[in-house]
Amino acid sequence: MLKSIPTLAIFLFLCTSIVGQDCETERYQRAIFDNVTITEDIVYSTADVYDVLNLPINFDFRLDVYEPEGDTREKRPMVVMMFGGAYIFGDKEHADMIAWCDSLARYGYVAVSIDYRLGVNALSSGSAVRAMYRGVQDTRAAIRYMLEFQDQFRIDPNHIYVGGESAGAINALHTAFMTTEAERPQESYGIPFENFDLGCLDCSGNSYEHEFDIKGVIDLWGGVLDLDYISSNESIPSLIIHGDNDFIVPHDEGYPFLNDFQLTFPYLYTSIAINEHMDDLGIYNELYIYPEQGHLFYGLPDGIITFPNEFWNPVWTQGHEFLYEILDFDSPQPTGELYPQLGIDYSYSVPLQAGSEYCWNIIGGQIVGQNNNEVTVQWDNSGNNIGELSVSEINCIGMKGRESAPLIVNLTVSNQDLQEQLGIGVQPNIIPQGGTITLQNPRLLDYPFFISDASGKRIHHGQLQNQEMQSIILDLPKGFYILTVSTESTNYSQKIMVQ
Repeated sequence: MLKSIPTLAIFLFLCTSIVGQDCETERYQRAIFDNVTITEDIVYSTADVYDVLNLPINFDFRLDVYEPEGDTREKRPMVVMMFGGAYIFGDKEHADMIAWCDSLARYGYVAVSIDYRLGVNALSSGSAVRAMYRGVQDTRAAIRYMLEFQDQFRIDPNHIYVGGESAGAINALHTAFMTTEAERPQESYGIPFENFDLGCLDCSGNSYEHEFDIKGVIDLWGGVLDLDYISSNESIPSLIIHGDNDFIVPHDEGYPFLNDFQLTFPYLYTSIAINEHMDDLGIYNELYIYPEQGHLFYGLPDGIITFPNEFWNPVWTQGHEFLYEILDFDSPQPTGELYPQLGIDYSYSVPLQAGSEYCWNIIGGQIVGQNNNEVTVQWDNSGNNIGELSVSEINCIGMKGRESAPLIVNLTVSNQDLQEQLGIGVQPNIIPQGGTITLQNPRLLDYPFFISDASGKRIHHGQLQNQEMQSIILDLPKGFYILTVSTESTNYSQKIMVQ
């Protein structure tokens, strides 16, 4: 999905909440935490690094964990961010990585900035492919490490996201989409002057064993070696951001550095190509192309630091809004009696999800009791013959889902009141398919009526006629139905069974 950037305006999501319940939360929508706790220089991997002599030299690689200070959530989503630098230079303390991780933590995420192996032979494009593959191995090792200590860092293993800029984005994309041994690039098994096998995707860094799925990617001016890595059975939402004047990583496809170093860096399929491929496969993605902007257009994060400039805020906004969009979900619709009587207690519920809390909203009645995913309701007809009950689920990571579609109830009195109050009789109330019911209307009342199925869907409607007897043929499937006569003040109903 392509989104143009006409201005640098920052777009913010607005949050509404249910009045009368403790359901106010703007987590993941804005910075709700004032401070961030950083655990620095955690060794997550010990791995053989690139060297021109191919010597077995192992180094420790470290990560920094950013957490919202004072957070009480037992489970939080995790975002792993990676710096850029063409696999030649860079580290986890680049100014933009610090900004991403600090900002994400203030919004309620656990954010991780990692170091990964650098080094490439400038005379071999295969060496750059191997550098990318080592980056993917390191990213996977970092995720396995965090999952090994998921209780300590209170991470939800079902909500893992990766992102980065330039080489870091290349790592992120391949970590998300290159997930099987069959997809390993041939160069990872060995090339001239680097003739040793780098091993499987999870055969480097540490021995922790954890399976995981990436749930989203933040791709800042990165690319992939092969679009076939991205397949429809890996429907991973992706945010794609690029400047259209980028000569280091072209914004469509091609060799990096304006084709001047084809021997050093392999051909890449980048932002526009990825967007079009994902659109063809039906994979949700957001593409933002920044006109007349080059590589790292939100400022240099290392050396002569110019980060952040005026582009940081819009890029950050697109990042956190993308994450919020893919975290969002539909709350379940409540179930229960669709044709209640006034003043009587009725139970309504939604399926209970572990760690979730539920916020209820009612029109036309009162909630007189609540046990999280279950409520007890008394309907009072303050909703003018129709009652509504909806719910918003706050899941285990503190994400408040979209409010459910309301359960619509017809506010009724007892079946006998249809005859006692209006003098209207329904005969018979058990009929065969294609059978006929007769409405007895001795008072010659003129009211609308309708027939609903068990889900509340209206399947027939009509008007009481100025006659004592009125026949209706019901060619309906077997099941229970409700005939409702609607007056100025309330509804009167009776059940009908088709058998």
